[in-house]
Amino acid sequence: MNEYSKQIKEYRSMEKPGKAHGKVFVRVLGVRGLNVPMPQQATALTCTLNNGIHFVTTPETRLSKDPRIDQEFELIEHNKLEFTLTLKVRRDPHITAQLQALVPPPAPPVQPTISAPKSRGGMLSFFSSSPKKQLRATPPPPPTPPFKLPDNLARYLKQDGTLARALISFKDVAARCDTRLFETSYPLIGQRVEASGGPTTMELGEIVLQMFRLPPLPGVLSNQLPQSLEDCHRGLRHVAWHKVTYFEGTLTQNGGDCMTWRRRRLRVIGANLVAFNDVTKKATATINLKKAIAVEDNQDTRTRALSPGAQSVDDYGGMITVERSFRLIFPGNQEIFFFADTDDEKAKWLDVFRALVGHIPPNPLWAELIWQRQQEMAKPPTQSSSSKPLISPR
Repeated sequence: MNEYSKQIKEYRSMEKPGKAHGKVFVRVLGVRGLNVPMPQQATALTCTLNNGIHFVTTPETRLSKDPRIDQEFELIEHNKLEFTLTLKVRRDPHITAQLQALVPPPAPPVQPTISAPKSRGGMLSFFSSSPKKQLRATPPPPPTPPFKLPDNLARYLKQDGTLARALISFKDVAARCDTRLFETSYPLIGQRVEASGGPTTMELGEIVLQMFRLPPLPGVLSNQLPQSLEDCHRGLRHVAWHKVTYFEGTLTQNGGDCMTWRRRRLRVIGANLVAFNDVTKKATATINLKKAIAVEDNQDTRTRALSPGAQSVDDYGGMITVERSFRLIFPGNQEIFFFADTDDEKAKWLDVFRALVGHIPPNPLWAELIWQRQQEMAKPPTQSSSSKPLISPR
């Protein structure tokens, strides 16, 4: 029933613990509630992911209260995986002017005090004194008003344009994003320059992320693994599609593993048409509908064959003469014939097959392995027969 059964057994026999690493996909959706003064002129914002080994910067986006970033990163999982996300504002001329406006103006130069000449005593001083020529004292300059910091964006920036950053420790969210999409947010920590000259640390908003952990899959080649968060999401959605029972009923089959007409209880499970034993309820045969190239109603084929100039009914071995019959066509002129008990059942089966043939989504190997892993983890632990009960019966 599983197209990868043989391949999965081979991969598991090749498993080497410790040789494979998990992947962590991180998508930075954007920033929410950025609480800083916005400049009147447009400027750009970037986000840089740094895991201590590599750093990658996103394309520029316009700075706003809720800027959209929508950039994805792929990381290799390890025990101490941490990374920072740093927001940086482009240093446009008007941003540089804001930074310069934070510098206090230089103090005015001190004016030298002019002292009045000393009085020459005696009669000479008496005759030479004149009220009109007395020197007046220079009034002191008005006091310089204290410098007030402008409330602009530059007050929240470092000299290199850094606005804020968030620190993410992967171990805190690993369990919540294990083989599933997890959306969360982290506070953006920045600072503001105060009048005293020192900075004040504060939260300036939050950065919104989507995360997905792909566990180690030993034996699976790197080119067979998903390359993006969207690949992960789509692959798990497809593998779930392949596990659903879409239709169930009874048909009589001729072809495939049936050399003569055989009545069977059949189920459409994902891309497979599975026959079950009526007594044991176990699967006895599987037809891979992914390999089918067409489904045809034999009634339509019979009508065309009986038309003038068409092939005769005998060319089809008499199969199309069976009432309420149809057939699945496979490459190499292979066919499997069926007929239903009633016209209504035939119509339902035809609808199902026509919806499936040629429209079956892929079922990637890595997604199948993860699905099996999830099924194993969901099973309750088996209790050993040798274990003793906590409370012995009296």
